[in-house]
Amino acid sequence: MVDYDVIIVGGGPAGSTAARRTSQAGLSVVLFDKARFPRYKPCAGGIHSGVNRLLDFDIKSILQRKISGATMFAPSGFRVDCIPEDRSVPGSIISREDFDHLLLKKAAEVGVEIREDTLIAKVREEESHAVVTTKEGEEVTGMYLVGADGINSIVAKSLDFYDGWRNDSAMIAIEVEAEVGSSTVREICGEPSGYNADLLLLYYGGLSHGYVWCFPKQSVLSLGACSIQDKGGELRPAYEKWYAAFKNEHDIEPQILSDTAARFPVKRAKNIVKGRTILVGDAAGLVDSFTGEGIPEAIESGILAASALSKAVKEANPRSLREYEKDCKREIISELKAMDFMANTFYKSRKNMETMCRFFRDDSHANFLIAAGIGGIITKRELKRKMLLRMAKKRPREAISLLL
Repeated sequence: MVDYDVIIVGGGPAGSTAARRTSQAGLSVVLFDKARFPRYKPCAGGIHSGVNRLLDFDIKSILQRKISGATMFAPSGFRVDCIPEDRSVPGSIISREDFDHLLLKKAAEVGVEIREDTLIAKVREEESHAVVTTKEGEEVTGMYLVGADGINSIVAKSLDFYDGWRNDSAMIAIEVEAEVGSSTVREICGEPSGYNADLLLLYYGGLSHGYVWCFPKQSVLSLGACSIQDKGGELRPAYEKWYAAFKNEHDIEPQILSDTAARFPVKRAKNIVKGRTILVGDAAGLVDSFTGEGIPEAIESGILAASALSKAVKEANPRSLREYEKDCKREIISELKAMDFMANTFYKSRKNMETMCRFFRDDSHANFLIAAGIGGIITKRELKRKMLLRMAKKRPREAISLLL
């Protein structure tokens, strides 16, 4: 007799969502996390409208800023404001400390047993069930297991899904929280038009495969930079150079509240289902390689996982988990492949970054497509297809040069 229908390791957006939806389907679920919530999580905190559509509860109480678009700064320095005139691209800023805690509480509300401050030492599969062993030596059994424990997943490593992420398959990021006061946040990130919303600021050219950002929180700026891991040596120097110029431009001397680093995968795991176990979110490599965004993919993978787990338990058939793999390929991985193309094209060279930023500035429809993509109004596949068609029509020579 097993202890639970489903064991979930990891309480971030993917794990909490999988837990909530699986419990709502009538399964017994336990979720383990090594931390106690609320806990700090380095993250710029931008979410688009698609996140609201995926969740089955309201998150207005934890939203910190309303986002109406983004401003891109080209390598040569010119500014590209991607803001639809009708403000049809809603976005928000959240703190992961608040957001992840809310998702975990919503899982607990529907009957999920939450076990915080519990480090999982190892996992294994038996013929009829999975077993997780805590650091204290306690063994817990479940019919099925979900690895939602991020890029360093103990679930994935214990069950030989993979042994780690190569330098070209992961990104490394610096995230700095700088206290400047709410009025200064608005002065720096507010819309130039005076509309009551803020912009995400994205700076390109200082890194060969990545970017620097400035995102507005309540009274804090999230400042940071991300780059492909095998170019990680250029990350801190590029950020420090940008930060010095940024402080000088805005005549500020922020109080630094935190300065942390994090890694996240930008390639998919070869396998995301094995035996009685599935991987979700970062553990499965479900992250946008162009922007580093992973929250929508984490939540959606949790929803898809819950559907497959429910069927597997009710049919007593582990092969039903393969539906999760098929659904992920169709709904999430196909989208991420479109962004792989965008990232490989954009970051191929400084010249490509400059060319594409200029096109986004000069062509109003291309500008809208970028805003709609950032805002989650159109899919990533739509963004790729429509942008290619637009550039081929308006700038055919430049379109060809980008791809050569």
